[in-house]
Amino acid sequence: MNANMIWNWLETWTSDGSFTLSLVWLAGLSLVAIGYGLKLMWQSDYGFSESVLYLPAYLLGRLLWRVQFTNPPPPELRSGAILAPNHRSSVDPMFIQLAAKRRVHWMVAKEYCQIPVMSALMKALQVIPTNRSGTDINSTKIAMRYAQQGRLVGMFPEGRINVTAAPLLPVRAGAAMVALKAGVPIIPLYLHGSPFRESVLSPLLMPARVQITFGQAVHPVEPQLETNEPAQQFDESGDSPRANNQRQATWMMQRWGQSMLRLAGRPHATFELGSSRAKVRRDSKQSANDQA
Repeated sequence: MNANMIWNWLETWTSDGSFTLSLVWLAGLSLVAIGYGLKLMWQSDYGFSESVLYLPAYLLGRLLWRVQFTNPPPPELRSGAILAPNHRSSVDPMFIQLAAKRRVHWMVAKEYCQIPVMSALMKALQVIPTNRSGTDINSTKIAMRYAQQGRLVGMFPEGRINVTAAPLLPVRAGAAMVALKAGVPIIPLYLHGSPFRESVLSPLLMPARVQITFGQAVHPVEPQLETNEPAQQFDESGDSPRANNQRQATWMMQRWGQSMLRLAGRPHATFELGSSRAKVRRDSKQSANDQA
């Protein structure tokens, strides 16, 4: 295509009214985006820079991914809590932002926060850098402090994107430990229809119909045994505080996983919990009690 062809195309475009119509259309879209950005700032605790950063995610969520909520959010969403969804796509945090309608502090692998371009972005979004392997005491303390201050912390118990047919990958108890030490609940969120292919950027070009379902909050309280026995005490003699915390965290993640399986429509499926890789199964009696 040479310069004359381009010039002729521009003359045709501007002479038949298409140019004016295009400008009006672009101006309309800009006004909608500005209006949505102002609404985002007004209805949430986002600052100006956060609103600008999250605006494309909100527009994509509404227009491209057509996010829908299947039930009302639990009241615990308005206070400090750990948001723990399943993980099916690289853009899952965007869906959780739509669900929360306020700032969520995501725990993000440190290597992403050390990339020059990503570093400024992650700082503006107020994420919590953490190590992938082992226990990161500093990031855990930050997450606990945020939750105790009434903020929301986002964590994926599966730890990575699930590309299998199983409803859940093996889960870790990190989210439960943070919730337990901060004295806040875990809120299960089940995402259905999250777009994903081989690349982490592929969802940005994939239309989808995403459904978000809230589960009942799991509070850090003493669990009821799956028998008719009374509630188990966590301060039994001979048990160290660490052992008690691990036992209660395990119980909380069992309840989270059971809730996620119900939300997925597969209440009799199994999932693996913790380093022991022990399978956790819901029996019919516990299922009836939980739904009562």
